[in-house]
Amino acid sequence: MEPIEQAHHELDRLQGIIDRHEGHMFALRGWLLAIIGGLLAAYYTENIDLGATLLRAALLLVVVLFLILESRHVNLVEAVVERATRVEEAIRQRDTASTDQNWYDGPRVGEACLAGAKRILPKSGMTFFLNQWFYVAVVLVIVVTTVALPPKHIAASKHAAEKSSGLPDERTDVRSLPYCPAQVAADDVRT
Repeated sequence: MEPIEQAHHELDRLQGIIDRHEGHMFALRGWLLAIIGGLLAAYYTENIDLGATLLRAALLLVVVLFLILESRHVNLVEAVVERATRVEEAIRQRDTASTDQNWYDGPRVGEACLAGAKRILPKSGMTFFLNQWFYVAVVLVIVVTTVALPPKHIAASKHAAEKSSGLPDERTDVRSLPYCPAQVAADDVRT
């Protein structure tokens, strides 16, 4: 196989790796949002026994764990993108330079993946830059949600008070209330 064909084949393999790991990152985000929504719903429907402070800590811990998991994929994607950039640059230089047969140093797909897997912290590349804003938004939603919504015991006591007063609230279907002819007559007089 000619070096140019090898270079194009390597670019195809690198793009496949990028696509696959970006799909994993998208799935992780879906799971993160589902877990956060589930924890909040379980807290406010009293299906789990957590205090407000413990809920906030648990939500932030979940976000940090998912950020770490996603950063592993980000590291791999960034390393593969760096390799793809070097291959593309070599192809461009080959097209403009002489017919030097040593222009291509690949394929090095495995080395690029290993370099990404060994990274501890993500570099500030394009993928990390785009991903950090997602996590900032998630943390802001958690903070606003847990601060703006009333604590579970206040929300529960308000609902219990409305229920015990016998008065319908906005969630009560008025058609299910007992029939009151005096009220119907008063309504007819007003109209």
